[in-house]
Amino acid sequence: MERILRATGKAYHPHCFTCVMCHRSLDGIPFTVDAGGLIHCIEDFHKKFAPRCSVCKEPIMPAPGQEETVRIVALDRDFHVHCYRCEDCGGLLSEGDNQGCYPLDGHILCKTCNSARIRVLTAKASTDL
Repeated sequence: MERILRATGKAYHPHCFTCVMCHRSLDGIPFTVDAGGLIHCIEDFHKKFAPRCSVCKEPIMPAPGQEETVRIVALDRDFHVHCYRCEDCGGLLSEGDNQGCYPLDGHILCKTCNSARIRVLTAKASTDL
């Protein structure tokens, strides 16, 4: 006899319509449904299904209060913008003078470090002859 909440084609008591992960009531709160029909709050959905950064292993998800985020994909790996750094010098590859990725043998490198590795490989190859 109390108020009924209708969502996903079903009827719920407002206090029963909760996120499957955090069990917080989703009455009046944005939610989403996964492929299995389970109801999630937006934050937990992102935590569970967002791609993981290959450096820090944390989910790449929007900041609190935001709906979108930037994900960098290089060499079939995902990165947060602040984790997208040269493996040799640690320089940020998404901004500044050393911007851009110059991969070599599966390594994420800036232009300077890529050139240095190529010089070393070339020198080694010429001494091996």
